[in-house]
Amino acid sequence: MLLLKLATKTMDYRSIGSERQFKDATGYSKESFDLLLSDFEDAYHQIKGQSYETYLAENVVEDAKIKTLGDGLFLVLFQLKNDLIWGSLGVVFGMAASTAQSNFKLFFSVLEAALEKKSDAQAKLQFGRGIRGTRKRGGGIDI
Repeated sequence: MLLLKLATKTMDYRSIGSERQFKDATGYSKESFDLLLSDFEDAYHQIKGQSYETYLAENVVEDAKIKTLGDGLFLVLFQLKNDLIWGSLGVVFGMAASTAQSNFKLFFSVLEAALEKKSDAQAKLQFGRGIRGTRKRGGGIDI
């Protein structure tokens, strides 16, 4: 009976009490997670052409296990940090092993896109700073 109760209760990152526990679960502070979540939401919208909430409302007839993009990002970061087998990840998040694996693959691809976009933007910013920070003198450039 206890196992059945545990299997129906799912991990909810919003209920993690301390900063230390959050970092233990994901490798990120809550503040860093929230910043990454903003980029993650933008990447999802860019890839899918709609918000996750719209997708759920229009396409999902059963009770979704991943109710928000925050839940999806947390699942990915939790798995990357803890490296569970799919069945164990499914137990933690209240879903079948195959569902845990497919959710991980979907949301991991969104995370990759978000990080790639962020990396490109940071590289452009650094390049722009380098250009503005240079001054032509004589035969070369001084920084």
